[in-house]
Amino acid sequence: MSKTRREIDAELARLERRLPELVRECPPDEVLEAFAAEAEQLTEQDAGDDIAYVREKITCMLAAQGLIPGDTEGESCLS
Repeated sequence: MSKTRREIDAELARLERRLPELVRECPPDEVLEAFAAEAEQLTEQDAGDDIAYVREKITCMLAAQGLIPGDTEGESCLS
């Protein structure tokens, strides 16, 4: 069953709060894998437009933590 946008946003907010904890708790080479495991519930859903939304938000979270290169224009990550 697909999640509502409200449920997706709540889970994204939880992941965003959790990410700094993972950075502190995990060895640097394991942070992305740990985050991916926690985000799997959202990234594995088949929800059309929502999956693009989820991936964009996750990319922004990871870029904000310096774990992946950020969007050079930055527009997609603005709140």
